[in-house]
Amino acid sequence: MVRQLAKTLAEATAALDFEIPLESNDQRYVDLGQSRGTDVCRRLQTLLERQPADRWMHAVFSSHRGAGKSTELKRLASAVRRQYFAVYFEANVEMDSVRFSMEDLLLVIARVIEEQMRKRETPIPVAALKKVEDWFAEVVLTDEQSRSFLAGVATEAKAEGGIPFVAKLLASLTASFKVESTHRDSVKNTLRKFPGTLMTLVNDLLDAASKQLASNGLRLLLLIDNMDRYDPQIIDELLIRSADRFKSLRCHMIVTPPIGLILKPASQNVESVFRCETMPTVKLREPSQGYQQFSGTGRDSLLKALGRRIDLDTLLPDPEARDRLVSASGGAIRELLELAQDATLDAQGEHITLEDVNRTLDRRRNRLRDRIDANGWWDTLAALAETKRLDKAPDFLEVVFQRLAFQYNGQVWYDVHPLVAELLDQRRADKKASGPAKRKARKP
Repeated sequence: MVRQLAKTLAEATAALDFEIPLESNDQRYVDLGQSRGTDVCRRLQTLLERQPADRWMHAVFSSHRGAGKSTELKRLASAVRRQYFAVYFEANVEMDSVRFSMEDLLLVIARVIEEQMRKRETPIPVAALKKVEDWFAEVVLTDEQSRSFLAGVATEAKAEGGIPFVAKLLASLTASFKVESTHRDSVKNTLRKFPGTLMTLVNDLLDAASKQLASNGLRLLLLIDNMDRYDPQIIDELLIRSADRFKSLRCHMIVTPPIGLILKPASQNVESVFRCETMPTVKLREPSQGYQQFSGTGRDSLLKALGRRIDLDTLLPDPEARDRLVSASGGAIRELLELAQDATLDAQGEHITLEDVNRTLDRRRNRLRDRIDANGWWDTLAALAETKRLDKAPDFLEVVFQRLAFQYNGQVWYDVHPLVAELLDQRRADKKASGPAKRKARKP
């Protein structure tokens, strides 16, 4: 699909949407691998292409949130399409956005695999689906509330027609698991009593799907995105403490845990359990340079990505305004799009000026200041800005999780968000100015 560049501020506000990852064939995509210093997508592609036929690859793909990981996953799915049928879903969309368990995940996997195979017109055989349906009816959904639930599902399935009953059942169950209720708790408690059975049933569905795909020379690949939106302890329980169960799933899989879990494991080293690939932020400068200086290809790459969405000559004609936006993003593509979108709302005329950009950055800086104040992160951020390294204190991982600091490639270094750096400079200046005033006030 050919997209027209936004030429008005109203069009630009929509064009700079940063919530939806780009599809593999989207013309707005810009390859940022060179500017990151490593092409993680290419490495994962090579791993998949060289994967032995008798082995499942379970890998983790991490970065700070907003680095463009979702877009890269979709590009990966397209890159390996001659060998793999890739099924992508977002964990926080398909499950409870705060907490989920292995049971939740297994049901979602079963649902999306059945659904995607049916859409592909190579549906999973009825016999495999019937086993799942029978087990839920005979073992799991047996109390009065569950029987009423089953009856409702049957009525909906009959009304819609053409959709297998088990597909409707799985869809209804996974939807109900997102909302607190006594029925959800009852079903989950029953599922926990039969962890092996549920795993076997899901693996049977995966095997059936793989058999269907094999006739076309394809293998099954599952991409689970947005796990980094969850508390690291929740993902540690799922991926690491329950690693044997997770790795028993019979398909190739790439998941996206919080980067903090990679840097400081909660239970054991993630790399001792899974293949780990980490995607750094686009590097705009060297660690010794100032926050508004540029070095390498990062600046041009990000401007190119912005120019695939909006007409820069029309809407952002001032080179100084462009550079201010790019440098303030710290190299994070999501941050750049978000700041540029905010600038379209702050613009006073028909295009974005440097003054408009500065108004946007002032507002963002104030929000960051309040968040840092509320959490007491000033000393942590000051230390990180000075050393370019993480420390063992928990707050260092927290500021990375909160997108107040980014990881860059090279010798792998870290730095604070450029707007945080400006706040730190102002804080130091205020302290320096208040020092003489205080001493003068104490003088008799």
